[in-house]
Amino acid sequence: FDLFMKEMLEKVCKKHIFTSLVVIDPKILHTRKKISIFNGVDQHSFYHVIFNIAQKSRFVIKNVQELLELERKLILHVEHNYKYKHIMLDAPLCSKAALLLRQNDWKVYQ
Repeated sequence: FDLFMKEMLEKVCKKHIFTSLVVIDPKILHTRKKISIFNGVDQHSFYHVIFNIAQKSRFVIKNVQELLELERKLILHVEHNYKYKHIMLDAPLCSKAALLLRQNDWKVYQ
């Protein structure tokens, strides 16, 4: 996939340099949402999942619950858990949704 996208992701995730980064098609998870999903492995062999979501409306608790469901489906698909979970949002974030993401070990980038 696009080298520019990989460089952008590595800038967002400053502490982590990925040895592999794969784009996952959202259709595999049976979703029609307009999101980009990346599965990465860093230098220490830890798995990362990165969701890139662009929407015009506010990112609220309902969206977080949908994201957590997508994460569960992805874990079943790739057959491993993720040590680090990142979400890049291009939308306003509700404070309660931000709290729920933090409680579920998600790192949010806006």
